[in-house]
Amino acid sequence: ALTILSTIVKGMKGCLRNHNKTIKGIGISIPGPLNYEKGISKIFNCNKYDKLFGVDIKTYMYNHLKEFVNSPEEIVFVNDANCFLLGEAWRNSLTESNVTAITLGTGIGSSFMTGGAIVNKTNNVPVNGEIYNLPFKDKRAEDWFGTNWFLETYKNKIGHIPDNVKVIADEAQTSIKAKQIFEDFGTNLSHFLVPLLEDFKTDYLIIGGNIAKSYNLFKDNFENSFNGTIPEVIISTDTEDSAILGAVQKLISNYNAQLKNKRNSSQFLMPINEQDQEKDGYDVFPTFEINDSIYQGYASLAKQLAKEKSIIIDGFLGIYWDDFMLNLTDELNKLNVNCITYSIDSAYKCNESIDKLIGPFLGGDDAVFGKIFTGKLKDFFDEEKLNSIQKDDNTLSIIFGCGASLSNWKSKIIYVDIPKNEVQYRSRSRALLNLGAEEALPPKEQYKRMFFVDWVVLNKHKASLLSDIDIIVDGQYFDDISWTTGEILRDGLNKMSCNVFRARPWFEAGIWGGHWMKNKIEGLSQDVINYAWSFELIVPENGVVFSNNKIRLEVSFDMLMFNDNKAILGDAAETFGYEFPIRFDYLDTYDGTNLSLQCHPTQEFIRENFGETFTQDETYYILDAKPGAQVYLGFKEGVQRGEFHNALKESETKTEVMDVEKYVQKHPAKKHDLFLIPNGTIHCSGKDALVLEISSTPYIYTFKMCDWMRLDLDGNSRPLNIERGMDVVNFDCQGDKVKNEYISKESIINKGNDWQIFRLSTHIKHFYEIFRFEFQNEMQLQTNNQCHILNLVEGSKIKVITGEKSMIIQYAETFVIPSNTKKYTLINLGATEAKVIQSNVKPDFCSTRF
Repeated sequence: ALTILSTIVKGMKGCLRNHNKTIKGIGISIPGPLNYEKGISKIFNCNKYDKLFGVDIKTYMYNHLKEFVNSPEEIVFVNDANCFLLGEAWRNSLTESNVTAITLGTGIGSSFMTGGAIVNKTNNVPVNGEIYNLPFKDKRAEDWFGTNWFLETYKNKIGHIPDNVKVIADEAQTSIKAKQIFEDFGTNLSHFLVPLLEDFKTDYLIIGGNIAKSYNLFKDNFENSFNGTIPEVIISTDTEDSAILGAVQKLISNYNAQLKNKRNSSQFLMPINEQDQEKDGYDVFPTFEINDSIYQGYASLAKQLAKEKSIIIDGFLGIYWDDFMLNLTDELNKLNVNCITYSIDSAYKCNESIDKLIGPFLGGDDAVFGKIFTGKLKDFFDEEKLNSIQKDDNTLSIIFGCGASLSNWKSKIIYVDIPKNEVQYRSRSRALLNLGAEEALPPKEQYKRMFFVDWVVLNKHKASLLSDIDIIVDGQYFDDISWTTGEILRDGLNKMSCNVFRARPWFEAGIWGGHWMKNKIEGLSQDVINYAWSFELIVPENGVVFSNNKIRLEVSFDMLMFNDNKAILGDAAETFGYEFPIRFDYLDTYDGTNLSLQCHPTQEFIRENFGETFTQDETYYILDAKPGAQVYLGFKEGVQRGEFHNALKESETKTEVMDVEKYVQKHPAKKHDLFLIPNGTIHCSGKDALVLEISSTPYIYTFKMCDWMRLDLDGNSRPLNIERGMDVVNFDCQGDKVKNEYISKESIINKGNDWQIFRLSTHIKHFYEIFRFEFQNEMQLQTNNQCHILNLVEGSKIKVITGEKSMIIQYAETFVIPSNTKKYTLINLGATEAKVIQSNVKPDFCSTRF
């Protein structure tokens, strides 16, 4: 690979220096297959430039042509057939017609144009506009319409292999056998092209390439084989010149294009460096201090890697790999380290194979739900392609991308992690691709595929890698990074697994959202309409942040579980495995509106339909409320399934707001009330409350049955799930049973001089229990082999002491005490009584196996 790349760059430098003028950019006409946007070679088993398979050509060229271009965006790659068509259309003024172009040389290239624009994604055009790999007479088109076919056919007819096709063309002037070869070629070519040209309604067919120079030898057979009207055929007089013209045109069209937005959110990106002053009040960027070094910047990472011969850079979905590799290789070049980078993406299976693989798990047209994918990351890759990405021993070789460690390289492993909130902000900018995808899906559709497929396989992969990671990188920043060694990471996870810590929360607006968090939590962006959710502790989407010397490094919470789930969960580890069982999150309707009327699936339903291990049993703990706040919970006495179903359907059909209060009870909600919402319970929070939702971890499985005829923040209707809701909703939850069994009762189970512990009753379906600690000064507590999840629900702040560590917890902050902590102390630092809500898995449930 190095020989090919250095030869190309040497030739380009010579041309550019001879030009001796400022250039606007470099347009490169190059045969595929290639990822043309990123400049990554996918040339595989083509008998031409196969050594470049997986190579990031753009990054290599930019790093060696910086004296001529200012950024990688000034280097544009275009398929040579597309370039050829753009150039010919420009030259022949064919911008108003349907034009098909083919190039006949080593193989067959193709391109399609409508109205002056290249098209490759329409139903009447082959995938990516490529015809070389289409079937023809039990082989690929490439096997019939290129130099090799001529040479092999000549050998079979004449008895030896000629030097090139021109030799055959010269003989065809006098040799019947040689002429017959061209005539057969013309007949085969027309039989292959006719259906493609008819589907596209081609007005002009442009033929280029070296074989086109002999068109007169196969013209009659080619044109006579058309059944109907033949497109006007144009034979290019200079294929290479047209391709260069096309590359120039593409460069010009890109020159004034704005850089695409890479992050769509009003939320602040977590600063890589901590502030010096201590924060008083809720901290949106909590950290866990470690004694070992965390480093900042690509320069320090490059220095660490400079002496390596090969490197694997793996990571999570959401990393902008082109930016990451550009920054890293730029710093390596400053150290005079030459390198070639290879993208693992080039080894993906084709789109059709991946779609077939994951299709059964995407829920068809369902806007929200799919089913948890049961495969592995390796299933997305073509094993032959994977094994074909070979490092160049003459230079530093780097293979990068999601799954890079699946290559057969024996190298140091770097893992680049990124928080899932940042993944979603990038997704909303339409700048991300799902695993193996070639086009960005709309954000909600992309999230569904990430949730049910991508995150599932990437988490399995991350778990398998954790013990082998040599360097961990926080990849959420654009021009900066923080990193540390794998050994320091694992040691930090071990320390966190026996001490108090907070997950890094994140916040979202919603159509029903309120203003409690917006007004009372400093550090949140005010450039939002409201805040509906705080992901306090929803482990599948939270991270944990280490810090050292004021440098932050965030990794996913999952890594704690992968590292030592027993240390975190204690007795519950055998039951839940790597799945953290309990979540805490806020629902803010202060000065907002009601949530949708909803219920959650039963245990059997969620496992059969969505592939989850356990279901979404919830509670609402009222952390704060205005006078008059209410919670909708349970049916009124006597409500029948049929009448309720009919009312829902009538509301949907007539687009009229349903009279919910005719069917559903409303209950006053005041501070410290707890409402029990096991699966199947009809419910929703009313306006003017801040709800601390204490729940089992599943969090997206909400069957909205009535949404008050609202549109979402994008102006679209929110999908209802009336029928699914009717399949699971519990009509036994009605009348007096609601107050007796679904509104928690408090009882004191232990007390001292200035403290007491309340048990808040839960439903028999809940696998977790809830307590409240109330104290004036301090309390000594034990984990009893359970993970404790807690929140300061009243009081200004407390200190939590675990072993040699301590942490200040402010009002409304959620924190975690792992099982391995064994014992901990809560010290009240406020002037009034402190109240802490605490939840853990019920000890009796720890013998359950799902």
